[in-house]
Amino acid sequence: MAIALWCASLVVAAWALRARADEASGTWTGELEGRGNYYYERSTRVMIPTGRLTLEAPNGVRMHGEYLVDVISTASAAARSDSQDNVFTELRHGIGVGVGKLFTLGDHELDLSFHGIYSTETDYYSWIFGARASYAFNEKNTTLALGVVGVHDIVYRNLGTLGMHDPAFRGVLDGVTTSLSLSQVLSPVLIASLSYQFAYLTGYQGNPYRRALVGPRPLPEAPPEDRQRHNFEGQLQWYVPASSTTFQVFARFYTDSWSLQAITPELRIYQALGRDWTARLRFRYYLQGRASFALPHGQMAYAEGYTGPLTNDHKLRSFHSEQLGLRITYALTGLQGSALGFLSRAVLDVSLDHQWNNNGFNSPNNLIGTLGGRLPF
Repeated sequence: MAIALWCASLVVAAWALRARADEASGTWTGELEGRGNYYYERSTRVMIPTGRLTLEAPNGVRMHGEYLVDVISTASAAARSDSQDNVFTELRHGIGVGVGKLFTLGDHELDLSFHGIYSTETDYYSWIFGARASYAFNEKNTTLALGVVGVHDIVYRNLGTLGMHDPAFRGVLDGVTTSLSLSQVLSPVLIASLSYQFAYLTGYQGNPYRRALVGPRPLPEAPPEDRQRHNFEGQLQWYVPASSTTFQVFARFYTDSWSLQAITPELRIYQALGRDWTARLRFRYYLQGRASFALPHGQMAYAEGYTGPLTNDHKLRSFHSEQLGLRITYALTGLQGSALGFLSRAVLDVSLDHQWNNNGFNSPNNLIGTLGGRLPF
């Protein structure tokens, strides 16, 4: 499915390129991207074909539209209970749009953008909407950015057949996230950036199908309804011209009002391999403690008579994970001057990541693969 979507995207891009030439305007530019993502673990398979079209008008206004579908095959009984083998396929659809414009203010630049995303599944609906402003100054060596994003989710619980909701359950989640970032060019080959993100969530933040044991009794999961999240990140990028190598180092620290804390160092190495090929090697380590109300490792149930927040989410317990990945990118510049010359600006990429974790969440070993391409025009 992902490959078919990508091929269809190239056909549309070729048509768009020729249509522009026929109109002899030469003023509209854009990019078409198709991508297929695949996630594998012991009990779940997820395929995510995506498509995105970006356009920029002669007056500098940018527009984009995107669509994705999650094709989820799982052995969980989370969305239906009438399957003979407890394996089913469920779809999640997501549609996104956005608009933006770059304003030149003398030697400075102001970039404003707005976006919205709507996604739906058989048991939830989600609306995400946001705005971002970035200001480049100091001969465009310094960039300050501010973003605000809101979310409104409605969660249901399916009964028996997909799409048949339990009338006794309806969860609502609202939230807002603000972000502030600063990027600084330190030299022609060195860039540093810092960012801070704060999120406030209120409403239902559990899983309507998950149960937690209190003594011998399974009760519905019931985490706190309010959560404040803080995320800090630093990044350093260093380009080595002699070897055409770029190093990226990330360091992230997370903490929230549920007393959950995490650190995430990450290293990425980009290596140019001739004119058309680029390889990226990535290693990410993640370490977190547990939420204050989550059970420690080895404990299966809350004590009899416990009346506080409840969860059986392994992702709220203490654990660590490692992720190692390789991505190969190929630019189709060799097609220039041929019958397929309209594809000479296209770039293809394929990646595979392997993740190890010790949190007992479905599988300790997961695979994440991506195949995609983009075509500027």
